[in-house]
Amino acid sequence: MVQSRKHSGRRAFLRGAGGAALSLPLLEFTHGHAWAGSGDALLRFLTVFSHGGTISNMNKGTRFDGTTNYHGEDLWRPADPSSESLVLGPIHQPLEPWREKLLVLEGIDNKAAITHEQYGLGGHGSSNVSALTAASITEIGDDTTYSEGPSIDHVLAQRLAARQPVPFDSVHLKIAGHQYGTPYFSGPQQYVSGEDSPAAAFATLFDGVTGGEPDPEILLRNTKRSSVIDGLLDGYGSFRQRVSVRDRHVIDAHLEHLYALEQQIQDPVICTPPSGIDADEDAQGDVVGALMAEIIVAAMRCGLTNVANLEISDIISPWTSAGALEAGLDIPFGIGHALHHMAGDIGATGPTPHLYDDWFAYTLANRRWRMSLVAQILEGLDDPNFAEGDATILDNSLLLFTSEFSNGVRHTAWNQPVLLAGSAGGVIETGRFITYNQHAQSNPDSLEYQSAESIHNLYTSVLQAFGESDTHFGNGAADHEGPLPGLVG
Repeated sequence: MVQSRKHSGRRAFLRGAGGAALSLPLLEFTHGHAWAGSGDALLRFLTVFSHGGTISNMNKGTRFDGTTNYHGEDLWRPADPSSESLVLGPIHQPLEPWREKLLVLEGIDNKAAITHEQYGLGGHGSSNVSALTAASITEIGDDTTYSEGPSIDHVLAQRLAARQPVPFDSVHLKIAGHQYGTPYFSGPQQYVSGEDSPAAAFATLFDGVTGGEPDPEILLRNTKRSSVIDGLLDGYGSFRQRVSVRDRHVIDAHLEHLYALEQQIQDPVICTPPSGIDADEDAQGDVVGALMAEIIVAAMRCGLTNVANLEISDIISPWTSAGALEAGLDIPFGIGHALHHMAGDIGATGPTPHLYDDWFAYTLANRRWRMSLVAQILEGLDDPNFAEGDATILDNSLLLFTSEFSNGVRHTAWNQPVLLAGSAGGVIETGRFITYNQHAQSNPDSLEYQSAESIHNLYTSVLQAFGESDTHFGNGAADHEGPLPGLVG
């Protein structure tokens, strides 16, 4: 799905300035140049949401050690959590070329889900709908769960669009498959679904975008838009004389915006759209995933959006290097969540410890494949051929990779996996591992777990990294308000 609700901060004024002003959103929607009135670097935000958790031994206040039914592996952690520099673990190996531009976080709980769930763990529906919203949860019937607030991507998409107009406020693409609800919401009980056809996503996003010589039809279309801009300039100029001095400042800001659009509209969007995006939603997951990552990179390079989401359903991956092990694992229903539940049977005292090695190899390959999609996005955004001054698009972006669970078999919303890439224009120091587990700070090998930090604090930090003044995000379930200590600054 691509969202194009434009610039809510300007709407009241534009409605009051006369009917002709209604043409302005259409011009901005169909013209693909971002405009930053402040002259600062353009900032972008991306999420990659991987349904089903990771390879984790989290329970609640402790970790499993592998001596019971459960395995004792936590492969989300760095290989050497005590190192001063970031040493990536097995899952994150595809990201090694960008290690210095990454942050791996530990000890971020989803306290919105934990406080809602009767056993204090999390749950399929409640963890999904709150993982990006940190909001209160409403359950209707046995299988319908809603968030009562927007997800962090939607909030940032609206705010960035007001500062950096783009054709699409946000782009939400999905690799279809089994999952337990969506983590993306535009408001209370307003869930957002992703587009799962690469061909459909391409057709929508790159309509009118051209490489090389511009299409004559696009030039004609832009000439008509330019004439509308001229009319708007005249209309605003005359309207300016009939308002108060205070309102005149607002009109002047819009006139500056119109002048900028007038300059931009002389040329169509000329960049290089990706080619060969012809697969639909029925294509295999590895095909869809790679194409969706390619579309996101191209959309960012072409200035079509400030915010992009890639949602990965909880699917198995027979195309990975360990795909031949699938038959021996006998994964029921062909869903990734079955892999998580097997993690509770392969421990030392479990019913199938003989499957441990095969389960481990297959699940690791599955998680590495998901991380390879992140690597594809990072490679595209960090390309020096698309540098912005001394920085790359990645440097001026912040990518969040997360999931609704840490340990899928326990449905654990404690220690939600969080990886960040990019520095949001240099405000976040990367190349680090940060643990908020109070026990791990003194003993990295401790199996005990306690943290005062929640996704509420993480998303407050994200907003502040983008220059926003928010002091809290989400509902009141967090232990404290404010950002994460030591993340932004």
